[in-house]
Amino acid sequence: MQLEATKVSVFGPHAPMLTGMSVQVDEKQVILLTGYPGPGHVAAALALSGRLVPDTGEVTLQGSSDPAVLRRKVAVVDAPGITEPDDALPVQTVVGEELAMAGHKAGRKAVLAWLEEHGAGEHANTRFEHLPVAARTRLLAELTVARPDVKVVILTMPDRHGGDPHEWYALGRDLADRGYAVLITCADTSARLLDVPAEQVEEMKA
Repeated sequence: MQLEATKVSVFGPHAPMLTGMSVQVDEKQVILLTGYPGPGHVAAALALSGRLVPDTGEVTLQGSSDPAVLRRKVAVVDAPGITEPDDALPVQTVVGEELAMAGHKAGRKAVLAWLEEHGAGEHANTRFEHLPVAARTRLLAELTVARPDVKVVILTMPDRHGGDPHEWYALGRDLADRGYAVLITCADTSARLLDVPAEQVEEMKA
């Protein structure tokens, strides 16, 4: 399963948010999409997932540019103001809502069992904003891939929460090892700390 963007641009009301982005990611691969922190990260995630029509360029999944296909198979994790959860909600509430949307059992017993299975049972009653950074990103990613049609995962600016970049990169690698194509948008400084091969990094510009 290959996701490819060619010369994608998104123009905001006052200035470009994304200019000429090209990136390609295959199943079992992790690509870092780097750039200055800002709206370009969200614009990239939405364009790559068929949730926003780019002003220039094209996004395809296995050759298809159908936005409905992209929306079903490309998932955006924790995008600010878009897919991030309400931080005031308890973890079990967020998990229940996401499991229900994915078509899984979402009663209290099922939610607590899911949290235990994913090593987060102790956080069931914790407000989402108080989750440890690594646990937050992992839980949201696991809830995302609970959707049966998802093939591509976009982790959106996980470094904005702080923490160790190696933790969310390890999560990306784990998802890739399980067969997903993984894109992670992050700041240039995070990519430098990770010291990944140059062919795994693509730059996006406003």
